[in-house]
Amino acid sequence: MDQPVGTGPGPPGARADPGGTKWEADGSEQQSIAELLRSIEHDAVDLAHKQVELAKLEISTALQARAMGAGALAGAAVLLLFIVTFLGLAAAAALNYVVPLWASFLIVAGVFILMAGGAVIFGARKFKKPPLSAEQTRRAFKENVEWAKAQLKR
Repeated sequence: MDQPVGTGPGPPGARADPGGTKWEADGSEQQSIAELLRSIEHDAVDLAHKQVELAKLEISTALQARAMGAGALAGAAVLLLFIVTFLGLAAAAALNYVVPLWASFLIVAGVFILMAGGAVIFGARKFKKPPLSAEQTRRAFKENVEWAKAQLKR
């Protein structure tokens, strides 16, 4: 189906492919298109790998923050046991001069309950920040998909 050189609707000196839709002067144009397609494929795969790496980084950062919060809560809990014991006994003994012994122990227990509530609130806030999702990666992936769709529509 090749047309003689210089005839047909193509550029002078070019030959048509068997379907008659692509023209080549020396084969370099088709080769560059194949290289371009391979390059696009490689770039798309590389982009997907980079987005997976970004998602892993975001999630590991969030998990590290939560681990630090949990460690702080655990350390505070251990120290709080010792502190509560000695301060509670000392406070109850001091209050025993003003109120009956049973009332002094209730007052000390109420103060410790308030302190424990503050520690729980602190720990709960640490567990919520940063969010445990790869939001930045998700946004970037959506943008890349939209960009690719726009490029294909051209």
